[in-house]
Amino acid sequence: MLQPRTEHRYVRPSWNCLRCGDPWPCARARADLVEQFDPADIPLTAYLSAALFEALNDHVVRSLPVPSDLHDRILGWVRDHQP
Repeated sequence: MLQPRTEHRYVRPSWNCLRCGDPWPCARARADLVEQFDPADIPLTAYLSAALFEALNDHVVRSLPVPSDLHDRILGWVRDHQP
C-alpha cells in the first residue's frame, strides 16, 4: 500500500499513531495527508479505504472489538476537507 510522507503513521494492530500515540490518523497525519493529496482526489480516498479495510481485518482476525468510530476516524473526515 502507498505510504504517505509523514512521521505520523499507524501502528498495527492498535491503529494508533507511531509518533504521538493518538488514534490514527491523528491531527498531524490528517494535515500531512491533505497536503500531499488533493482531498477531492481518488488516491487519498483509496488509500484511506484500504487502511480502513486493514484496520477492520486486524480487529476481526484478533477477535478485538471494532471501535464504533473507526470509519469516521480513518475515512469519514475526508469529506470535511473537500471543496
